Amino acid sequence: MTILIYLLFGSNAARLATEAERSAIPRPAIATPCLPSRLVRTPRSSFALVTFALLATACGPSLPTATEAVPTTSAPMTVTTTAPAALTTTTTPATTTAPQLVSAQGELPPEALEAMAGFYSWLADDRNPLPLAPVNMIIAMGDVEHDVGASITATAVVHELDGGDSVAVAHVDEDIVFMVKDHRPWRIAGAILDGQDPWLGGTRLLLVLGSDARKGENQQRLRADSIHIVAVDPGRSAGSIVGFPRDSWVQGPNGGSKFTNVMARRGPEVMIETTENLTELELDGYVVTGFKGFEGLIRDLGSLTINLPKSIKSGIEGWGNYPSGLQKLGPTAALRLARIRKTLQGGDFARSANHGLIMLAGMIMVQEMGVDELPELMDILLEHAWTDLSTEDLLTMAATIFVLTPEDMINMVMPGSVGTASGQSVVYLGSRSADIYLDLSDGVIDEP
Repeated sequence: MTILIYLLFGSNAARLATEAERSAIPRPAIATPCLPSRLVRTPRSSFALVTFALLATACGPSLPTATEAVPTTSAPMTVTTTAPAALTTTTTPATTTAPQLVSAQGELPPEALEAMAGFYSWLADDRNPLPLAPVNMIIAMGDVEHDVGASITATAVVHELDGGDSVAVAHVDEDIVFMVKDHRPWRIAGAILDGQDPWLGGTRLLLVLGSDARKGENQQRLRADSIHIVAVDPGRSAGSIVGFPRDSWVQGPNGGSKFTNVMARRGPEVMIETTENLTELELDGYVVTGFKGFEGLIRDLGSLTINLPKSIKSGIEGWGNYPSGLQKLGPTAALRLARIRKTLQGGDFARSANHGLIMLAGMIMVQEMGVDELPELMDILLEHAWTDLSTEDLLTMAATIFVLTPEDMINMVMPGSVGTASGQSVVYLGSRSADIYLDLSDGVIDEP
């Protein structure tokens, strides 16, 4: 009963499964469903499929009773029999073994250790109850073969975020398990199991926004000068960064508008809606920061180490220039690099590409810090930026950084041409846009 309640209500961050996920779930053979006919319909997600499968299995019909046909003849028959020898029948009772249980000990709160024990018990023997974990994770790991002993010992970093939620990064031999506790009990959020494809929430598409807000201005309700979709597929350890020129002409809530102006006075939620309408992609959420937040992030990270492919002139007195090659930039210098546009060949297109380079440099820095720093890094991000991601989604999205190869990620800017609209200079996105969005839907741009 506890597991069923969890499946029904336990994960408000779960996304709809793909058609491939739906078809992967075995359907029980049921002659007459015991659910009312008005409830029997095609579920919208693998979450629903799992729930209905459990219900149907529990209330399925009993097996039919076999009957023997009695032979008939047209004339009476005389049958002679002899007394049969005494027969001895021996019935061997069926034997079953109890499911393998795994105990857990280590540097985690008791509730978290209990969740870990449930997770590893299920990995060891799927006759055990389903673990406290996202439904899509359970589906994806349904066929995983993972050798587990009778007990596990976890070393872990446990951290309470400023908002009150708690997260943990636990190590069990070569496995890394990510855990979260918010308004619900401790549970598994994702895992990188030794020898297996990582499960960290599946394909994710995040809208990353850099606001034009200066000190004292609302960082969430000014123009969005940096607009990027960061897409990842942890299963392939791959991802892409796709930037939009800030002057791209899009259909906003009030009709045609520069993309940068959509967020002004409205907020990032409207940017999500506009981007989804433009691309026909379903985004998982947003992260937004402004000048002050950006500088705070760089300061708390200990500066920005970046390898520039070519030198960049700022063209602004007192700002200085940026040579090609590896260099370390403080908060002010990093922000100035992000703002340079007029001296770049390609203008806003080149500036958007530089924003992608800065994000990739940040990923490399985080990787070098190590996965155990992830809980503290989440606090740094939440101090200087805003997001609509749940703690669970933010944890697994951030954890994805540790399975990516930033140097292999595609960093591109949407192609387009400069024109005019409503008396202002704008960028019209190119004819390849629809193909690029479709290519991005699985988290990886294959043909930039």
